[in-house]
Amino acid sequence: MNGQINVKEALDEFFVQGGIYEFPVFCIARQGGRTALEILARACIMEGKHAYIGQNLTGLRSMGTNSMVLRFAETEDIPPGFGVNLPRGVMFMHEILVRPMGDPFSQLTPKEVINRLQTGILMICTSKSPEEVVYPKPFEGTVATVDAEDIFARRVGIQPAPSGITALGLFAAATGGLVKIESIKEATLAHERLSKKVREQNIACLEEAYEKARVVHNMRLPGLPEKKEEAGSDLRYSTEGSSRRQTRSMSAGWRSKLPVCDMTGCECGECLSAYFCPEGAISWQDNVIRFDYNFCKTCGTCARECVFNCITMVDVSTALKTQEEKGASA
Repeated sequence: MNGQINVKEALDEFFVQGGIYEFPVFCIARQGGRTALEILARACIMEGKHAYIGQNLTGLRSMGTNSMVLRFAETEDIPPGFGVNLPRGVMFMHEILVRPMGDPFSQLTPKEVINRLQTGILMICTSKSPEEVVYPKPFEGTVATVDAEDIFARRVGIQPAPSGITALGLFAAATGGLVKIESIKEATLAHERLSKKVREQNIACLEEAYEKARVVHNMRLPGLPEKKEEAGSDLRYSTEGSSRRQTRSMSAGWRSKLPVCDMTGCECGECLSAYFCPEGAISWQDNVIRFDYNFCKTCGTCARECVFNCITMVDVSTALKTQEEKGASA
């Protein structure tokens, strides 16, 4: 055993000596998490730092979540890659993501981060106070919360609220200005992929999130009792501590629209939009299109790609009623 290198210890030492900050981020699909991290990375660069973003591209059945990691430091020698090395904290952009989910196709999962991060900075977008937060594992450090969705929905009026940029106000408050709020605002204003009006709205939202963030230092969370997993099963933990099978996309309780198809105008031999669905939630059988609403993350790609414009996005209640009626007549 002599002479062998402990890779984890070597990486940890490299991160510490290089002053590299690493923060995994989990968000619901279409919540604006990727855009938020691009802005945060730009803010780091504006402050003279170097930044790296890694994003998980799990493909089918990603359960409606996006997993990302941001690393930044004064040094340019930031290791690439998507796995977690030495996280200083974690951000969950929705409280339903605070559960140890595992995904055999993902390089970064909440389960991996929760098991590893038991001290540091815990940031959760929720209406709960830090004292009300439930974390699956024992944790000691800074706990910070803010209701980013409510802030964005109230100010901008969009539901579900793409509150990723708003959550950056929580990041600035929880990390004690590790990246200054002024730099984040400047980076948001410079993000030209968004219209000027949208940028200004997001700046107002993240400012409010920064001011309303509830931050408690030196806090201890007890964690949840361990539950035995059945052999061959895939058990998940809810934020209340109960375990269940993960059979629906995380975005199922967050979305307001779902796709439906008017087959009377369809002339396809098979559904071409199905090839573009990132979740594999569309099937074609007996010349009839079927949507798997348990996994649809309401991105609207199928509607945009439909050759004959037969697929439209409608209210969830309307879509579910249409599906029920079709099932009854089948």
